[in-house]
Order: sequence, then C-alpha cells, then structure tokens
Amino acid sequence: MNAPPLPVRAREAAATAATHRRHADETRNLHPDVARALVAAGFARHFVPERRGGCAGSHRDTVEGVIAVGTECASAAWCAAIFAYGGRMAGRLPERGQDELWSAGPDAVTVAALQPTGRTGAVPGGWRITGRWSYVSGAAHADWALVQAPVDADGGGEPRRRFFAVPRAEFDVEDTWHTLGMRGTGSNTVAVDDVLVPAHRTFGAEELDHAPVPLRTTAGLTFAPPLVGAARAALAVCARELPPSVDLVRAAGDTELARDVLLRVASAADRHADTERRDWQTWAPWDCARAAELVKAAADRLMEAAGTRAYAEGHPVQRAWRDIRTGASHVRLRPELAAAPCLVALKELHDEH
Repeated sequence: MNAPPLPVRAREAAATAATHRRHADETRNLHPDVARALVAAGFARHFVPERRGGCAGSHRDTVEGVIAVGTECASAAWCAAIFAYGGRMAGRLPERGQDELWSAGPDAVTVAALQPTGRTGAVPGGWRITGRWSYVSGAAHADWALVQAPVDADGGGEPRRRFFAVPRAEFDVEDTWHTLGMRGTGSNTVAVDDVLVPAHRTFGAEELDHAPVPLRTTAGLTFAPPLVGAARAALAVCARELPPSVDLVRAAGDTELARDVLLRVASAADRHADTERRDWQTWAPWDCARAAELVKAAADRLMEAAGTRAYAEGHPVQRAWRDIRTGASHVRLRPELAAAPCLVALKELHDEH
C-alpha cells in the first residue's frame, strides 16, 4: 500500500508542533518530539533517491507540506524544509558517500551551511577541515551537516568551493541563536575542529548549480513556504477575533497569492519547465522573494488590525508577525539579490529589440 502524500502526513507533524510551540519559543529549539514527527512525516526522506529507500518526491508536495506545518509552528515548518532540501543536497555526494550517509536508512537528517567560512587542507584521500558556520537551522537534530569551504584549485587559480559531509559525532553546536522570531529553528553555529573528511564525502558546490534544477532556482522554496503557513495561522485568529474588513481581505488575498506563486515555481521545478515563462529559472528566485514580500505586507496589516491585543506576550498574531519578519530577512529572499539575474535578462531583451 502506498503511503499518503507528504502534505497529508505533514498534518500529524503539525499537530505535534502545535503542542510544543511555547517550548520552541522559550528554548530556541524544536522539542525532540517535533523533530521526530517531522522525520516520521517523511520530510528527511522526501528528496532522497528511491534506490536509497527515499521518495524522490516533488517540490510541490514539499511546499504544501511545509505550509501545513507552518500553520501551527513556523519554526517547525522552517526545519521541515531544511530537512527536506538537506536530503536533496546530499544526493550530490559520490555513491560511496551516499552509502555512508544513508547507511541506516533514508531518514538521516542532513542540514546545510551555505556560506564557505571553513578552512581546508588537502591530505591523502581527502581534506582536513576546520571552521564555524552560522545560522545552521535544525543542527541540534541533525545526523549530518553539509558545511562549505574553499579548496585550492588544481593548477592554481581561484579556490573552488566544496561541500563536506560531517557526521554528528564530529561537529559541535554552539548556542548563538538569540532572535526576535523563528526562535524555535535553533539556527545555531556548527563548529568543526580539524576533522578528516574523505574525498567520497565531498562534492563541488558548482554541482548544485549545474543540476537540472539549480539550487539558486529552488532555494526560495525552502524559506518562503513557512512564512505562508504563519500568515495563514494569523489570518485564522483575526477572522475569529475581528470584524470583517478590507485589511483582512487584503491580507488574505496577499497570503493566498504568495502561496499560488510558490506552487507555480514548485510545479515548474518538478517538470523542469514553465509553460508560461521561457526563462523561468531566472525569475524563480524573484518570484519567491516577491511571495515573501506579499506575506510580510499581510502580517503587517494583521498586526495593525488586531491592535494592542496583538502585542501581548504570546499572542499568536504577534508570534506569526515576528516569525514572518525574521524569516523574510533570509538572504535567499532578499529582493535586491533575487532581482540581479532578472535585470540582466531584461537588458538582453531590450538589446534584442
């Protein structure tokens, strides 16, 4: 019998996350039961290849599943997305490295650090690596961390960036995550001290951009869906507590428009094409950044509409607003960066005419 799709299984994880929302906010980390529920729902195995026992799932199911969790806890939804896309990135390891990472099954939780802040030294058969990587969400619950560092290019030239898979026993998690929102993501610092990483547990960072669907195209799908879930939760509260108003209509419309945009990008990624836009990969990061902007505007309207009551400690609208504002600050959702390739495309189109 086939298992239910991820969005259906995500509802059980969402219920567990709802039970531990306060714990996430107070401890700045997910409750272990929530992390286990996300794994049980299938987020860690979602993009893992079928030959490894995974689901080889779709981006669209990921977006819908993450939004479902986000309606109960944005931090849990953020980690759910991290777990899913961490597994997708791990699929770029050489076969022997995949053998190790998924030796116990496809539910190994992999988190990733996207900044090349480590130091490496080549040794026979691999590299020795040292460094600290900030903002690694879900690190406390990870079985593996993919950390990035530059390595010397063959024959000289500019160093090239590589990812290194480090098992949990060989990295520490430093308590550095003290934020206004998304507190429960536990986006702390991963520290590695002179660890030997064999060559079969590394891959060049360029492989993520040379894949059929490059990382830069889908990165926004990791970070924008939790915001949509949080906005939906705040809307539900305001719909119960406040009289109907144009502001509520605008917030609801912007939130659902953001969801529709993300689902369109996800569907395009699943089929490696967009029937409406020829250069969809260029525009996908902008679409995700724009979706985040829509959700931010919705959250601001809801806070204003809810008034003083929403500023009370622990009020769900205030919590959603904090989470949305913090999550939308992620570099992959910054409009000025997402717009850069679009500006190039528009210039080329202008020059053609």
